[in-house]
Amino acid sequence: MNNILENTTMNNVMTDCRKYSKNKYYMNQNYYSKNGHLLLIIIYTMAMIFESHGATKETELNNASCPDALTCTKCTIKAQCAWSLEHQTCVDNNHLNLSNLTIYSQEKCPRFSVVTKYKYNNTINHLEYIVKISNDHVNFMKYLIDSNFFCNSTTIDVYSKTVENDEIICSANILTTIFKSHLVQSFTAFIYITFNGTLLRLDNVADHYVTFYEHECAEDKKDENCAACTWNKYGFAHYIRLCSSRNSCEGHNEFYLWHYSNGKSWNSNTRKVMDQCAEINVTSVNPLSGTMAGGTTITITVKNHLIFEENRKVMVTVAGMLCADPRTSGPETITCITTPPPKDTSVAPSGPVLVKYTSHERELIIESSQKFHYYVDITGGASCLVISLYTIMIQFSFFVFYTKMM
Repeated sequence: MNNILENTTMNNVMTDCRKYSKNKYYMNQNYYSKNGHLLLIIIYTMAMIFESHGATKETELNNASCPDALTCTKCTIKAQCAWSLEHQTCVDNNHLNLSNLTIYSQEKCPRFSVVTKYKYNNTINHLEYIVKISNDHVNFMKYLIDSNFFCNSTTIDVYSKTVENDEIICSANILTTIFKSHLVQSFTAFIYITFNGTLLRLDNVADHYVTFYEHECAEDKKDENCAACTWNKYGFAHYIRLCSSRNSCEGHNEFYLWHYSNGKSWNSNTRKVMDQCAEINVTSVNPLSGTMAGGTTITITVKNHLIFEENRKVMVTVAGMLCADPRTSGPETITCITTPPPKDTSVAPSGPVLVKYTSHERELIIESSQKFHYYVDITGGASCLVISLYTIMIQFSFFVFYTKMM
């Protein structure tokens, strides 16, 4: 009798759960055969699924696409890939006709770094853009010197090149009238080097972007109250930099830039950052779950939040649902209140938190790596998942008891 009452109660609760989770199927005692064949089939099937999934993941890792890597160190971390210095691309190391300018391990990758030197006067700001090469095991610098290489930019004139020891020096001038005519305190240019028509890929994407200032700026003040992020994806290199009005060198400013392997670069009005950089990142979400009814207050920590919110509207979505009344609650924290999903939602939503900072010109979207999970709030605070697992355990216990009795 107790079992009948217990099953009746659980069935009533499960009926409520099905309102939120259509097409869900739950194990029933009637499914079990006398000899437990069905249970063995289920266990075997699940084992095969996990084994197949593991094998698929291993295959995906082994077959990782070499061309996706855009630098020597990112390329050669994969055992099956090698870096062609001639073509600045990642190739399969079993490829035929690889030259002696091919790198097979990270330790042998040439390293590139950039140093910028500025000279200011009343009419012209002068730049020396110096690319230094180190760890050159295959004498790549000599190959560059012997090649037809150029200093380039899509935004300014880079008018000269020289080579000294292990350095390539590019030079450029900018008239100070540019700052006044555009009413800006700084100007960011994209600079790159090509040889035989190939773009030289630097270790740090940000080194391609150089900022000129209207007036001389101390080195330790340039990045004060600023946040930057760089990453490579699908053959494109991306660069974001935002500064608040508290920065003494350039004031409130923002750049959303990206470039391709042919050196062409673009500006963008909307950028999405997905846990690529420490300076522009959702570092925590608390709590990570809430009821389908909404009303859960969550706290979101965003690195450099005060820089991003300056003169911008802040909007938050949680698992695709609007999070109401977003407010700054600390230097790097936002609080908001979850809203319920539409009434016809069949499955409890789950997904990342998106924080959007919108000005009249641009929008920055930061996506969390953490996921927020909605759940159905049944009497006593239990979720459908907990109830389902509890039901399965009861039925499984009954099956084991029944089997032993037989």
